[in-house]
Amino acid sequence: SCKALLGFAALTAGHIPIILAERTWLILQGLRKADQFEKSRNAPELTFCGRVAASHANCIENLILFASVVLVNQLWRGPNIDDLATYYLYARIFQAGTHVISVNETAVTVRFIFFVTGFGLLAAMGWKTYAYL
Repeated sequence: SCKALLGFAALTAGHIPIILAERTWLILQGLRKADQFEKSRNAPELTFCGRVAASHANCIENLILFASVVLVNQLWRGPNIDDLATYYLYARIFQAGTHVISVNETAVTVRFIFFVTGFGLLAAMGWKTYAYL
């Protein structure tokens, strides 16, 4: 489960270079000045960078919950949740990927399925850990 936690942290951090690359490119091309960018979380999801930023914000929100469950489980030497944590990471990877690719109705539905799957896995990990305490 610690490897899955590190993987999710890497997924979350992996959004940042994409946003930085786009902004750097626009500045170097003279299309924008450094002070002309809105905050990433406010960017419209219709743009690629906006979708990356929204996916990043979603990862941050969920990383806190996932880290809480994994760390409590590890600190109290709780039951093995490694498989659940790994499947949770896969669900998050697919959700983030779908989020970045498109915001059409089909993509949003697929993204929602990955979200619900991840939420169920997180709830199962939380329940197993809580029941052990």
